[in-house]
Amino acid sequence: MNKIYLLWFLGLYMFLTTNCLHAQSSMQIISQLCEYRKNPLGIDTSVPRFTWQFSDSKSTRGQEQTAYHVLVSSTKVLLEKGIGDLWDSGKVKTSQSALVEYAGKPLKSNQDCYWKVRAYDKDGKVTKWGPVSRFSIGLLSSSDWKSIWIHCPDATGEQHIWYRKNIEISSQKVQNAFIHVASMGYHELYVNGEKVDDRVLAPALTRLDKRVLYVTYDIAPLLKKGMNTLAFWTGPGWSRYEYFNKTVHPALRAQLNIKTANGESFIVGTDKSWRCQISSSKNTGYSKYRDNGGECIDARKYIPTWNSVNFDDSQWKTAKETNFKVTLSAHNIEPSKIIETIHAKTTTVLHSQTYKVDMGKNFTGWIKVKMRGMKEGDTVLIRIADDIHTLQDFGQKNIYVCRGDKEEVFCNRFNFIAGRYINISGLKQKPQLSDVTGYAIGTDLERTGNFSCSEPIFNNIYETDLWTYRVCTTEGYTSDCPHRERLGYGEEVFATAWGIGFPNYQVGAFYQKHVRDWTDVQERNGWIHHTAPQINEHFGGPLWSSAGMNISWEYYINYGDHRILEMIYPSAVKWLEFLYRNSEWGLLENYSKDGKFLGDWAGPGQKKEFGGTPEAFYFNNCVYAYNLLTAIRMAEVLNKQEDIKLYTRRLNALKKRINAHFLDTDTHVYMDGNQVQTAFSLWLDIAPDSLRPTLMKSFERNITEEYPYLDMGSSGLPVLLKFLTEKTRQFDEAVASALRSTEEPSYGYFLKRGETAWPEYWNVDVPSRIHTCYTGIASWFMKNLGGICPNPEKPGCQSFFVRPSFINGISFVKAATALLYGIIRSEWRKEKEYVYFNITVPVNSEAIIYIPVDQSQLVFESNQPITQHKDITVVGKAEKAIIVRVKSGSYHFRSKYLSITKQYK
Repeated sequence: MNKIYLLWFLGLYMFLTTNCLHAQSSMQIISQLCEYRKNPLGIDTSVPRFTWQFSDSKSTRGQEQTAYHVLVSSTKVLLEKGIGDLWDSGKVKTSQSALVEYAGKPLKSNQDCYWKVRAYDKDGKVTKWGPVSRFSIGLLSSSDWKSIWIHCPDATGEQHIWYRKNIEISSQKVQNAFIHVASMGYHELYVNGEKVDDRVLAPALTRLDKRVLYVTYDIAPLLKKGMNTLAFWTGPGWSRYEYFNKTVHPALRAQLNIKTANGESFIVGTDKSWRCQISSSKNTGYSKYRDNGGECIDARKYIPTWNSVNFDDSQWKTAKETNFKVTLSAHNIEPSKIIETIHAKTTTVLHSQTYKVDMGKNFTGWIKVKMRGMKEGDTVLIRIADDIHTLQDFGQKNIYVCRGDKEEVFCNRFNFIAGRYINISGLKQKPQLSDVTGYAIGTDLERTGNFSCSEPIFNNIYETDLWTYRVCTTEGYTSDCPHRERLGYGEEVFATAWGIGFPNYQVGAFYQKHVRDWTDVQERNGWIHHTAPQINEHFGGPLWSSAGMNISWEYYINYGDHRILEMIYPSAVKWLEFLYRNSEWGLLENYSKDGKFLGDWAGPGQKKEFGGTPEAFYFNNCVYAYNLLTAIRMAEVLNKQEDIKLYTRRLNALKKRINAHFLDTDTHVYMDGNQVQTAFSLWLDIAPDSLRPTLMKSFERNITEEYPYLDMGSSGLPVLLKFLTEKTRQFDEAVASALRSTEEPSYGYFLKRGETAWPEYWNVDVPSRIHTCYTGIASWFMKNLGGICPNPEKPGCQSFFVRPSFINGISFVKAATALLYGIIRSEWRKEKEYVYFNITVPVNSEAIIYIPVDQSQLVFESNQPITQHKDITVVGKAEKAIIVRVKSGSYHFRSKYLSITKQYK
């Protein structure tokens, strides 16, 4: 009898342990990232970081993670059995679910890894295990590379090359086959005649004379027992760029590390045994300012079986060895891909055999043209323009030499075009609309932000801002324009990262790579080029050169990632010493030619502040102050105590000198008192406290009466917009008025003129109609109308602000964004005398919300006064707003509507 009771007791204990103490949580893990990406291959760190997000089926308020348990295994089979042979973290008590560092056995080059996570909720209940995710390690050391660089010995720089090699596999099954591919230029990889994936223009661009990215592919599913063919089609890409081609040229380096089921392990690398052949296509034009060319395809020379196993390559050349003094780094960012298919809208006959095809909008990417009735040797000319009155912009000429087939197709492969109008000459018959297709290409960034409201022009401005960013973000960086220059100018990169990238896309890997690009373009004396990843002699100034440190700080605020600060900090120190050495009497001087010390650029009326002007002198000393302030913040995070003291001392001295030199004591304005100049002094707290009210009134008079528009150029834009979103909301009605305008200069003027991307200047009658000079205004819609802002006191956005501006004339707003902890939603609408305000706070995070009302008793949540809700805490008051703190969940507020014209000072 005692045994029966004992067995019953043990059974009950097991039941309670399994079903009560570890009862299933209503939380579910819905996303798992490794180094900001889903299932990345070939990462170049042995200490990767894991991030996961949650949903909650019961929408439990205050739901959060109290602990996690991570398993990392060497095989998928082991992981599915619950065995973490590489790392079993056990139960770790913490709310951290972003950037959790691996802490298991040392990881090695070419290692394949699988991982999953479960978490414990606020009540200690455990979730189901998340999905099986994967990552692999690249080649961590230069000694891991056993292959060599090769190139085609008789090829010229513009030609596209075929490479191939046959390999034999004796095993029936391949267990592991990672091939790491670096190319000086672009490449496509084929295995047994099949293209391995859908990426294009690989790899992403770097400073090619210093660093090349290698792409890791898993080709195990494509290999078979017996003979297999590895083949590459390559194009020169940026190796022809006038600042790179003195030290580099088109070349290929690849290495296949393979393990079979029978235990065989071997390496196949590029060497002099590979065969190569000049292909049927090449680049046209050059790779320089105003001419990035196009492509020429001679269809008569194409060999359909060039990449197949049975092809006889005995007549091909053997590859020749070459070498470069460059660093090979893993391609840790999203690849370039086709992000949208664009169909032709109209076709117009210009004259005999020449046709203009309107694609409906400006885009960056490829053109596909079908043609019929052509004879062998017939030549078709395809030219691209972003203006209806132009036949060809910036050397964008493509040539197709016909094979004589019944139907033939031209499509780009190793160059891209940018424009709207396709001008085709040499056709025997008018093309049908279905004969011309555009493929927009961009870095494959996941969109995470959305905005809409009752004002259609605001929605159009927001979407056009994002589209301009996408069509200028093609190869792993953001360019000024995708046709004339294709250069990553720093002031625009900063503005777009802050204003568009972080609020609207998953850009963790993207900007991690691009920050490193900025360290690569720094010279020994500390000066940093104005563009990255390219170097050149084009115009710019300190705001251009400090893009790397400016983006890094925004990155840290949004993601809470210390590594980005550790990466940029040595470069920032060298840059600040360069600025200090070029200062006299406490002020930064023009350290180069006037074109390399620019202030605000391309403002209304094509206003330009060259280096020799007083305006640029003031602007760049404010930039210097901003750089010092950013360095102090970085040093505080990194615990650089001596640097904090040094840069604080320099910043305080600089502010005094700026006030002494640039502040007019009679008029109480800085310089001309324009919007950017005034915003700089207020945003950075350069102006004395006693002068702030006067300057605010001056700014209000300027933007509402004297210049009722956004008076900013490409470098003034981040200054003005950060002041209007981060420092004050007092001028939101004036900004809204400026954004409703359709008169020059305004975004509405662009739209009224039919622009589908932002042009280079506020007057649209300019050569470049795809430019990032004015991108970043999307930030105002997301952060001011939607109200969603990071909390700078708690980097990483596990805590964030929601403080919308309920401006006049707007009846509803819907905004959403997602960072590492999940999707944040802010939606409000006005009905009669009430504002209805709905907020969604992701699981495992909290929000500080500004609700428009004078007294907390007038605020209701789900039809009850907020004072009766235990999960809502009133933490303060702002002008005409109550401030509350809430944890995760959905909240439905209602308050008496007040006509608010000035708020959140």
